[in-house]
Amino acid sequence: MWMFWIVAGLLAAGACVLVIAGAGRAATRAAGDGGEDPALPVYRRHLADLEVQAGQGLLGPEEHASARAEAGRRLLKSADAARLAERPGGRRSRLAVAASAAAAALVALAIYIVLGSPGQPDMPYRQRVKAWRFGDPTLLDPPRMAAVLRDIVAARPADPQAREFLGRAELAAGDGFAAARAFAAAATLAPGRADLFAEEGQALVADGDGKVSPEARAAFRRARELDPKNAAARYYLGRASIADGDVKGGLDQWRALAADIPPDDPRRQALLAEIATGGAPVTAAPPPAEATGPAMAGGGDPGQMAFIQAMVARQAAQLRSHPDDPEGWARLVRSYGVLGDHGAQAAALAQARRQFAARPDALKVVEAQAPGR
Repeated sequence: MWMFWIVAGLLAAGACVLVIAGAGRAATRAAGDGGEDPALPVYRRHLADLEVQAGQGLLGPEEHASARAEAGRRLLKSADAARLAERPGGRRSRLAVAASAAAAALVALAIYIVLGSPGQPDMPYRQRVKAWRFGDPTLLDPPRMAAVLRDIVAARPADPQAREFLGRAELAAGDGFAAARAFAAAATLAPGRADLFAEEGQALVADGDGKVSPEARAAFRRARELDPKNAAARYYLGRASIADGDVKGGLDQWRALAADIPPDDPRRQALLAEIATGGAPVTAAPPPAEATGPAMAGGGDPGQMAFIQAMVARQAAQLRSHPDDPEGWARLVRSYGVLGDHGAQAAALAQARRQFAARPDALKVVEAQAPGR
């Protein structure tokens, strides 16, 4: 601790010395090397030239007197300025600069003592990530959650679900490119899951400010091949067709998608509104998966398991507030299965069945994650 204050004091003293030395050099340059204004010799030569011109008859008496008076006034003014610069005051100036530098150092020190943490021990990044993992995950913002999930992925590189939820956290943190990489890695590990390819495409769209890039199109096409009913893939491929100039083809894809969406689903109304405008976006696309959710389970340390379980609990709480989300229920059922909590998985599945009893298409999405499927 004392070493910190010693080093800080030496740095502050060195800074003050440099400031004072710089001010002294500036004052010397301002006064000139000889204390004389460089304009003085010019005015003296001008007076001498006037005398020569008068002697040669080039200037009349009145012109000579007027020019000589003007040159004399300029010479006196410049000489007065030089004398003022030579007056003793440099010492006072340097003392003022020194006082200002010392005051700035004291103010900075006071601010650091009030706002800083001089007694706080150093905490490297790895230690901070570890503290976040063992803390309350509901208090983490998306960047910190993404950091924790990156740490978990490093410990379980072959787990596609770990990378899936890392992608969601990266997307929530605003890094669409990193999210797309995480989803692509998850899709490589689980090549039969259409939702992973669709999430990769949506992350690429987010990274491209809404543009459906060739890479995003490839991801959406792969998702549609695996699941011809995948809503996100169908929506964005229709958007890509409209962007390419095939407005009719894109709108036809959207109309077919709207026909497959239940009438009471808000996404259907949003899609019909876009169709009515001829493809001009009036609302967001079918929402991507939520940015945070469970990671994975099975093995690992207790801190990791507590973190994952808390994330699953938060996902369940979100569904209690917004239950009209078949994809969300499907993810919750799958997450409980990964955790090995078969009782909670059965309860979530039963609740989803009640929620979507009148919507067989929505229930089918959830049932696909039921045990034994």
